[in-house]
Amino acid sequence: MTNYINNLIQLPGLFFNLIQKLYYQRSFIRETLAIDIESSKKTNDGSLEDKDYKKIVRYYGYAVPAIVGESLCILRGRKMSRKERTAITYVGALSGLFDDLIDKKELAENYIKELIEHPYDHTGNDAHEKLFLNFGRKVLENSADTALIKEYYLNVFDAQILSKKQKLQETSVKEIEDITYLKGGCSFLFYCSIFGPVQNEKENRMIYKLGALMQLENDIFDIYKDNRDGIRTLATCEKSMKHLREVYQQLMDEIFQLAQQTGYHRKNIRAFLRIVAAVICRGFVCLDRLEKNEKSTNNTFSLSEYSRKDLICDMEKPVNFLKTIDYYARCNFNQYI
Repeated sequence: MTNYINNLIQLPGLFFNLIQKLYYQRSFIRETLAIDIESSKKTNDGSLEDKDYKKIVRYYGYAVPAIVGESLCILRGRKMSRKERTAITYVGALSGLFDDLIDKKELAENYIKELIEHPYDHTGNDAHEKLFLNFGRKVLENSADTALIKEYYLNVFDAQILSKKQKLQETSVKEIEDITYLKGGCSFLFYCSIFGPVQNEKENRMIYKLGALMQLENDIFDIYKDNRDGIRTLATCEKSMKHLREVYQQLMDEIFQLAQQTGYHRKNIRAFLRIVAAVICRGFVCLDRLEKNEKSTNNTFSLSEYSRKDLICDMEKPVNFLKTIDYYARCNFNQYI
């Protein structure tokens, strides 16, 4: 009970700091990314939709710097420089464009790889490619180690190509697990490469596992959409939400254990893990909802028997927000630090 109350006491400060980071990033976007978006809209040939632009500004270019980037800086006990913020903002911004190049446009893999490795040698065949190249150049122009950036970028490319197997029925659940972890893990290492090489193997593994867990969390929330689109994930393949919860919890435990082995100051580790927990605990709330469906079908998760309403977990509802707080308050940070 003492731990629970202490976590609740810490929560207002955590929320205030997160809101500050998000507000600052929103202001930063208006000075940088938003200008590029408006310029692109003027010459858009239809290859980009309004939802694509909104996704860049409101999600990828917003959350990646303000949450992933800021939390890593907190762990390392330093502030993010303007050049680093610019680089990670554009890394986040090109993520959605990159996914669509592979998943929707069906371009030749060698051509996409060329755009990644040599963004200055291409002009792009449409507005989508032009914006992708523009963002890629700005990442490199604001990065201290462009070779490291490209190395991790190509790892993300390989993982994304491999993820095409998620549309095949013959792909095993073990392969889907490996792909899930690889996609998330490589993406997070790519984001963090903006801040230079990882200092030790424990931190490297922690970042990889954190990316894997965030990918799994996304898949849990996207279970209805992925099933509709024929994309097989650990969530869509699972017959027991209790088992998926165990997988989710195990990943969380591993991240917390690795964090305390990174060698950073205990205070920084604790602050970092509080941010991580605030994000991760949302996944438990969604799992609660999915488990409730499972109980209605003889304790076996039968995806085809549930409606869209059954599978969508609206985190804007006050009850779900309160449940997230409850899960967060139950985290035993003292167990790891």
